[in-house]
Amino acid sequence: MIPRRIISFIGRRLYQQQYFVLKERLQEVYIKMQSQQLIKNNGMLEMLLISGEDHRFKYRFGFDVIAIIRALKNRVIHNRVEGASTIEQQLVRVLTSDFNKTLKRKIKEIFLSTVLCELVPRKDIPTIYLYVAYYGTGMRGLEQVFKKFGITKSQTISNEMCAEIIARIKYPEPQKRNEKRLRQIEMRKKHLLALYNKHRLYKKFKIYD
Repeated sequence: MIPRRIISFIGRRLYQQQYFVLKERLQEVYIKMQSQQLIKNNGMLEMLLISGEDHRFKYRFGFDVIAIIRALKNRVIHNRVEGASTIEQQLVRVLTSDFNKTLKRKIKEIFLSTVLCELVPRKDIPTIYLYVAYYGTGMRGLEQVFKKFGITKSQTISNEMCAEIIARIKYPEPQKRNEKRLRQIEMRKKHLLALYNKHRLYKKFKIYD
């Protein structure tokens, strides 16, 4: 896709140092993830992630123009802050360890999000993000999440448990028990399962592969 290649080329030039950090870290995580075979049945985790975080994942290249325009409109008209980050952008954020809430960081993420599919197979990007995402205190990455919940590598995870895990990406679990956060996680879990049941019925606009 020519537009992606152009933006990717510009991104590598503008953010050369960050690009090399991203490349090294991404390939390191990818190799480790494959060797550990941590996620045996990751289909539902991936689908819930896509439904909840980036339902147009199949139809764009790194960043989501529609989501960006919508977020800008809601900010200007309704003074409402709304996220527009794709799975690729979130992965760039985690791997470069840049969590500054600035426009500069968002622009960098947009450019660097287009280079990921040049470094690893694009179909594996959701799984890679699941592998390194932050789910709460003591749960940085799926390896720690599975340990926290007592899930073994060979265990088949229920849809409800998958939703429990993915819900913590939006609402990370704090160290101390927090009833408000637990309610948010439970509501997010139900919302994710509802989105999945809705999206899997789509015929023309397929959300999943």
